[in-house]
Amino acid sequence: MNAKQVQKFVLSYLEATQCQMMEKSPNHVTVKLSPEADRQLTNRPYYWSFVDRTGAEPETMTFSWQFAPAEASEATRPQSGGTGASVYGSVAGGAPPPAPLFAQPGPRIIREDVYFGSSRLAQIFDSVRLGGRCITLFEEPPRGRLDPLRSNPYTAWLGANFKVGYECDMKREELYGWGISLATGVIDERFFEKLRERRLTAKLPSNVHLLRNGLSLRKGMTQLEHALERKLKGTDFGWAVEANERRKDEMKRIEAYYEPMISRAANEEQAEALRGRFRQREAEIDWQYRPRVTISVMNCGIFHLPGID
Repeated sequence: MNAKQVQKFVLSYLEATQCQMMEKSPNHVTVKLSPEADRQLTNRPYYWSFVDRTGAEPETMTFSWQFAPAEASEATRPQSGGTGASVYGSVAGGAPPPAPLFAQPGPRIIREDVYFGSSRLAQIFDSVRLGGRCITLFEEPPRGRLDPLRSNPYTAWLGANFKVGYECDMKREELYGWGISLATGVIDERFFEKLRERRLTAKLPSNVHLLRNGLSLRKGMTQLEHALERKLKGTDFGWAVEANERRKDEMKRIEAYYEPMISRAANEEQAEALRGRFRQREAEIDWQYRPRVTISVMNCGIFHLPGID
């Protein structure tokens, strides 16, 4: 991601979490976080537990994030609101005027560089991943093509992104974006590819009514998992056979190494210690080489789409 892409992503996150934009330029943004974003990004669990216990009005933190530090000029950099000349202007001799005796301090602004690979951007990625794991969206109907006096039926689809890992001493991962109609039980293996062609919104469009589901969410997810398992059983497992052969070879190698040492042990205590090391090494090799397939759900959502499929 370049600086412009990072900035676009961060601004979208701030808008989605309803943060207050205080200042913005082509290279930076100064923002007062919303309570939701502050909980995710500032690592203040004790403060937020105090707010939750007492019901006090939360005071969120303010950040100034620079997206292109090398290209930014001093004119575009945000001011922190202190008593320096950049705020009040200079006087004779270049010194700022003295601060009023009872001046109210401005908000503390924390300045950071946000770029691809920075810890702050990684934290925002984690927040988006956590907040976007389960969503509900509706397809926007075509504009100007529908009868305004007619209500259009929508049915719900359960979509899930599965990550399948083929693991041994090597690892390969595959992604499957499948969907199931909660009205009819039809499974679409190209569901998320088709969603890219649709305009989706978080609000229920006008002149739309939702049809009743025939499947519960739990049953729909169970059917998706079973369908994926059936598909995976038909794949080529030659890699697993090869991995198991490597596991057996490695087991023979460490057996040939430890057995003579155990047989030549000076006493039973030393022999038992060697057997313990042998069993530990066997368990390590078994875990490393034994082939296995893991399935996990990365994220999922309910998508209300027109028609009945």
